[in-house]
Amino acid sequence: TANRGNFTESYASERLQAVFGRALVQRNIDIYRGKNRYSEADALILFGSYAIVVQAKSKRLTLEARKGNDQVLRNDFKKAVANAYDQTLLCAEALQNPAAFTFRNPTDAEVRVGDPVKVIFPVCVLADHYPSLSFQGREFLRVRTTEAVRPPLVTDVFTLDVIAEFLETPLQFLNYLDLRGRAFDKLVITNEL
Repeated sequence: TANRGNFTESYASERLQAVFGRALVQRNIDIYRGKNRYSEADALILFGSYAIVVQAKSKRLTLEARKGNDQVLRNDFKKAVANAYDQTLLCAEALQNPAAFTFRNPTDAEVRVGDPVKVIFPVCVLADHYPSLSFQGREFLRVRTTEAVRPPLVTDVFTLDVIAEFLETPLQFLNYLDLRGRAFDKLVITNEL
């Protein structure tokens, strides 16, 4: 269990590298405003004027939540998904104003963002599959979109694996994220697959 978080981050990054290539998938990017650490992205993909910000979480649903305790379920969802989503929004804010922020990789080298990103796709990836993740994301998550920031894809590593297997080019993958974001409030599904 100590390595669940590392596995989730690395596996999600590897699957995205299969689509976007190793050079475009930046892992563990720390974002600074001045000297203060502002946020971090488990994976950051910059593709033209598009960005994908991935936050991977290994928090599991507790037994009480699986039994149907609504309050515990909401608390577990907050720790697993809502916190990850909030982190993606901080990253999105920095990506829209890159002159005010510094992006650094694990070797402390600066990652150049360049011009502000025009479209940002937040992706929250969980280590475990559990029923109703898509439905709960729609019901419990307070989604905050702008013209640049699209609704999130909330999924698990297994579904991300399937998506990357079928949508093997960057344009196919970005198109899926765009269409999925447009349908965020319209789809009521128990599982992304």
